[in-house]
Amino acid sequence: MKSSQQHSSGRRRIQSDRQGTLTVEFAIVAPMIFLLFLGGLELTALNFARQTIGNASYEAARKMIIPGGTSAQAQAEGLRLLSIVGMRTGAAVAVTDTTTAVSVTVSVPASTVSWGLIRFSSGYTLRQTCNLTKE
Repeated sequence: MKSSQQHSSGRRRIQSDRQGTLTVEFAIVAPMIFLLFLGGLELTALNFARQTIGNASYEAARKMIIPGGTSAQAQAEGLRLLSIVGMRTGAAVAVTDTTTAVSVTVSVPASTVSWGLIRFSSGYTLRQTCNLTKE
């Protein structure tokens, strides 16, 4: 019977030695988990912005290829679409017009699109170009 009491007290001692283990493990792993989660959100925001900028460049080029379309109309359309989703700050729409084709490039600083982790996207510019043939 004495051996069973020793065995039982040994378990209690091991369990009491491990009481803070979960807290320490969480303190080590939690920052990495939060970084991955927030990084995923940041990449999602940047991908959304890239798709929106691509759509704005396409719609601006469409305004330009229609007979009678002007560069000012194309730029206004690109900026209008960006302002709908709040990305007009720092945005630039460049239109290149030749006799047979139109090229529209929309650029937006990535830091204006960020959801909070600006250090990952600062210094980058999201840029999409659409080339269409005139009618």
